[in-house]
Amino acid sequence: MLSDAEYDELARVLLADIQALVPLTFPQGRPVSEPHIRLLATIMRRWLVDGDLKKLLTPLRQSALFEVQGNSQVRAYADRTRAFRYYLTAGIRAEGQQIRHIYETTLSAEAVDRSFVHEGHVRLPLKKFLAQPRLYFDGDWFSTEQILRFVANKLGGNHLDFDRTGEWAKLDAANAFMRYGGPDLADPPEGCEVYLILESSSNEIIGGVHLEVIAAAAAFVQMEIDGVQLCTLRTERSFVGRLRKLLKRPRQIHMIERNED
Repeated sequence: MLSDAEYDELARVLLADIQALVPLTFPQGRPVSEPHIRLLATIMRRWLVDGDLKKLLTPLRQSALFEVQGNSQVRAYADRTRAFRYYLTAGIRAEGQQIRHIYETTLSAEAVDRSFVHEGHVRLPLKKFLAQPRLYFDGDWFSTEQILRFVANKLGGNHLDFDRTGEWAKLDAANAFMRYGGPDLADPPEGCEVYLILESSSNEIIGGVHLEVIAAAAAFVQMEIDGVQLCTLRTERSFVGRLRKLLKRPRQIHMIERNED
């Protein structure tokens, strides 16, 4: 059990971490970098997975609430129909546009029941937030907790570990299947089958687990405890910026698939 001084220090570190994470999670005018994503995963693993946040919440008899993109409808649809080989919840912004519900299917566009795209955000307590399935590949779902552990423990957050056995082999395959960038390439990067250009200003190529870490970080820094949101983000746009957005042509996502001869 923490002493009063220890509790106050832990609370101070949480608020300091959140203040540090905000500019990393919401950089102005540029995408979140891959090194920063690894840092986000490391810090969130300590608070969310390793239990430091729970140490703060237990004496309050409160649970933090995290607002994320809902996906219960698409999960039920995917499990019932096996319509998708790959699905990523996302719920992030790229170049000013909302990116959510990314999937790959052998069905025609007309054959997919896309009613799930209308599902909005949900507010989840800590346990359900960590357990929420976010990434699907070849019949397996991967939760927020698994994704945070994978990026922090395997991809260079806390550790760079090349052992891929058990669930990590499956999650590694899911992450490799579809990649996101970045550079405009003639073919998908080596080892992946589908490549989406989401951030044309970036020179990096990242995976679905990285996008999910960004989504988790956005929920983490804006969590609500006992009815109080720890960090409220407000974007104020100048007249020129609003006008530029108004006149900007709709952007199309460029997808590159690997063709098997």
